[in-house]
Amino acid sequence: MKENYNIETERAVLNSILFNPAQLHKVKKDLLDETFFYQPHKELYKVFTHLDESGRAIEETFIKKELQKRNQFNEDFMLDLMTANPISNIKNYIVDLQDYHKNREVHDATVRFQKGEIDTLKLSSLINKSEQLYKQDETVKKKEREYKHLTPYMKAMLADLKKVNNQPDSMIWSVMLASMGGLIGSRAKITNSINLTVYPVIWAMIVAPSSLAAKSTLYRHTKECVFGDIQELFYEEFEEKNKNFEELYKRYMALGKEDKLEENEPQEPILSQVVFHSGGTPEAKLKSLNENQNGGIVYYDEMKAELEATNSKPDYKALKTSIFDGETFHKQLVKGGTLILKRPALSEVGLITKPWLLEAAQINDVASGFMARYLFSVNERQDFQPLQINESLRPETDKYIKVGKFVMDMLGFSREEPVTFRLSASARKKHKEWFNDYSKSVYATETDEEATASYRLSTYVLKFALISYVFNNAYKILDVVASDQLEVGEEYLDEALEIMELFSNESHKLLQLFEKSEKLNFRLDDAVIKLYKKIDKEPTKMVTRSQALNIRGIDKDILDNMIEIGQVISIKGDDGKKVFITKP
Repeated sequence: MKENYNIETERAVLNSILFNPAQLHKVKKDLLDETFFYQPHKELYKVFTHLDESGRAIEETFIKKELQKRNQFNEDFMLDLMTANPISNIKNYIVDLQDYHKNREVHDATVRFQKGEIDTLKLSSLINKSEQLYKQDETVKKKEREYKHLTPYMKAMLADLKKVNNQPDSMIWSVMLASMGGLIGSRAKITNSINLTVYPVIWAMIVAPSSLAAKSTLYRHTKECVFGDIQELFYEEFEEKNKNFEELYKRYMALGKEDKLEENEPQEPILSQVVFHSGGTPEAKLKSLNENQNGGIVYYDEMKAELEATNSKPDYKALKTSIFDGETFHKQLVKGGTLILKRPALSEVGLITKPWLLEAAQINDVASGFMARYLFSVNERQDFQPLQINESLRPETDKYIKVGKFVMDMLGFSREEPVTFRLSASARKKHKEWFNDYSKSVYATETDEEATASYRLSTYVLKFALISYVFNNAYKILDVVASDQLEVGEEYLDEALEIMELFSNESHKLLQLFEKSEKLNFRLDDAVIKLYKKIDKEPTKMVTRSQALNIRGIDKDILDNMIEIGQVISIKGDDGKKVFITKP
């Protein structure tokens, strides 16, 4: 039974209610007495609800009196409870307790069945009943994420794609950004003009229930918006060339030996690609990249096989590392010769279910291993709505198709040297300030393993800014390459930082999943503990609100909740503009 409860989590939830009783009204519908496994915790929660329903305060004096009346007061128990670590997002912990409770119900029913106490019909009924525990109305409207800095093109496409199935924002961004990065490939790169230059290679992994996610629909619409018929035209061109090749080759083979010496043997045509095939061997992918050195994108229906191939084949992992880092890759061929990829750039996006991800991943892989390079979108069943057929919700792809074609014409499919974009002076200053504070936060609040992932994720900020700049200007039919307008302004960096905040917290959700599943060999601190560590490192014992939001696991909603329940205090600066965060 040990795996079906967590005493520390139960204590942390009760501690949060004790120190902020207002939280009880928010979470009461999500908790039952039986949610708590440990009997003293169960009895204490009963006292909390009794005091609340009788109009009395949930505070130490009344709790002690009520427990004494029930002959259940234990001073050591209360002391342990009051010294438990504070938590920033009680709802995440409650979800864990709900899962433990449902598992216990299934376990108990199974044991009763094995003992012959109940028949198959009753067992099925009890299991079904346990699955319905805490079930929420799936038609309840999700809270929409608010953005302050989205640029026109990115805002429009996000909204149009969201109309189709109202999928989570992080899932739509994953497919959008990987697709746009794939279209640009290694035809362009961006530099901060100091120490970092990157190609817009986007790797994204969507963790979600396979059937409800409707990823195929999202793939199809996004591909149509970004690539239009570019790849289809390449297929048609290849088929025409291949027919011609077959005729020429047939005629060549009919020549006599001496005549063959007078003519060159026809060469098989090469398929031009921006959308690469997801199947085949690593060698096939290497061949395709060699033939299309400006890269593109791969859409995976499921990522498990790709993760397993990467982890089991060192040569393939080396190739993928070069692809992500944009470094030259060379390989000695078995039949002789050397294959050289000068600037491999291949974006990828795929879906994987939680069980398959946990099966395929290695210990610490998501933190300091190969998977730390991915953007993650982590979703539960309740993050999706029932799928509907509604023709009016099809995105208006025509306006986007023109943009994708303009981007390809502007950069050139067969470009030999990449266009180098750079941050404007103000954007460079802001990026430097952001990264330096981000790095300090990572150093102060994260383990060595977490820090590896955080630093790798930080490179995405420049990639997002480049992608947005290229597509927004193409949206305005402005050829920034021909006009030499290669400076990426501050508004694109602001947008990139806002998107990065979203993915940073998705990464934290994934780390929590891996910790719960014993796929980490280190312990994660709760977000409020990380914030306290950051505050303690500052000479003033305060951080700005933006510095707090630089910590992985903290977004606007979580920080506002910390302030509301008194875990931290918000103070306005002397100028009335800056907001500082400090400990109570």
